[in-house]
Amino acid sequence: MSQEKKQAILRTTGIMCGLFVICVLTVVLGMMITLRQWNIFDEYVKIAALSVTVFILFAVFYVYLNYSSNSRSLESMSRMKLLAVSYVSMVIGILLSCAAGAYLGWYAVPLAFVSLIVGILVRVRVGVMATVITGMSVMIISPATELASDAATVMPVVLGCFTGMVSGFVMAFLIRRRYSRFKLTWGAIIVSLAMMPFSALISLLYTLDASTVLRNAIMTAIGNMLAVAVITATLPLYERVFNVWTDFRLQELITLRQPLLKKLNEDAPGTFSHSMAVANLAESCAVAIGINPYMARACGYFHDIGKSKNPQFFIENQKDGYNPHDELIPEVSVSMITRHTTAGYEMLKAAHMPEEICKAAIEHHGDSPVSYFYMKVKSITEGEVDDKEFCYEGPCPTTKYSAIIMICDICEAMFRAKPPEDMQALEKSVDGVIKSRLTEGQLDDCGLTMHDLKLIKQTICRAIPASMHKRIDYDKAKERR
Repeated sequence: MSQEKKQAILRTTGIMCGLFVICVLTVVLGMMITLRQWNIFDEYVKIAALSVTVFILFAVFYVYLNYSSNSRSLESMSRMKLLAVSYVSMVIGILLSCAAGAYLGWYAVPLAFVSLIVGILVRVRVGVMATVITGMSVMIISPATELASDAATVMPVVLGCFTGMVSGFVMAFLIRRRYSRFKLTWGAIIVSLAMMPFSALISLLYTLDASTVLRNAIMTAIGNMLAVAVITATLPLYERVFNVWTDFRLQELITLRQPLLKKLNEDAPGTFSHSMAVANLAESCAVAIGINPYMARACGYFHDIGKSKNPQFFIENQKDGYNPHDELIPEVSVSMITRHTTAGYEMLKAAHMPEEICKAAIEHHGDSPVSYFYMKVKSITEGEVDDKEFCYEGPCPTTKYSAIIMICDICEAMFRAKPPEDMQALEKSVDGVIKSRLTEGQLDDCGLTMHDLKLIKQTICRAIPASMHKRIDYDKAKERR
């Protein structure tokens, strides 16, 4: 057996042991909350049986999550972080549901909390699965379900948890649309009110008492609103504790009040303008290939942040025709140019930015050469020139975001310097940029498919003309008057 397999087995065994301990603690606390008493340890056989049952459910979720984390859709989060976020949310959901069931009623269980928090932080489908496991665990842990012998006591627990799970499923689809915190809150409240008739219908399966049916409907709305309230209170804590960058947090990051962006605007206004244009292109490309547009925009904003260290060495920031490279030998000029990728990476790391943004800063040029200075030194040198001395240090793009920024960065700079004559010339130029990066091997490790690159090309060809449209010459208009 290889060393890697041994480590994997040991890691899985450790996780399973930790999960069992968590299940025991969850069962004990859940029973205490539901029975409203601390002295439950004489029921050690029941505690053991319930703990094993809940552990089996948690293990099933682990297998599912382990399978899902191998897919590209979950590649932005490590497996351990996935486990931590999911299981912490499930335990909180179980305990909240036990408390709500004991003190408010089983139709008030806030299972939607699990679907929302896991859906926002991880993925919607993982949130749905976590809600199912949590709901089943609540039904198992509930001493009322375990001890009762009549349907009148059992049915409210089972149907209440079922209604809570359905509410969670409905709210999970709410997350598929990119909501702000405010819209998410109000959207969830509307869903809560819409679930009231469903809750009333479910209640009719075991009672025809109008007051009970009405109470259950009201409790369903209260439980869902409780879930939203807990989400609002705990989401910032989740974001900080687990260092997860949600769409909400990214929206806060890409405001122009962000200190690094303010510094870039003040010290390197030309680079700032270029970064805004690249961000617009990158966001459109991200939408086209189905990745996070907020992250793509953030990568575009910050990819050239390192240029704020020495802005005068970049042509977009030079004024009055003065170019400091005229006074330097090509080798020094290249070092000043290429340094902005590593400088930007260090600045972003120090600011605790998302890993995707940090990678975009250092990877968006890959290990490609600085062609202008390479050709310049070849023209003045008779011997052989080592082209590696005129290349960026790399690495090549390792994420889709870095690759998109690489392509958009080149296209925006190229078309700003020389606008394309027509759409055919534009398409040919964009196609040439993508093919050259493919030939050089710059896009080998980024995960983009040929279909993705086709969509990126089409998106850039649509967006570039819109960003470089002609305006009326007001001076000529005045002359005509």
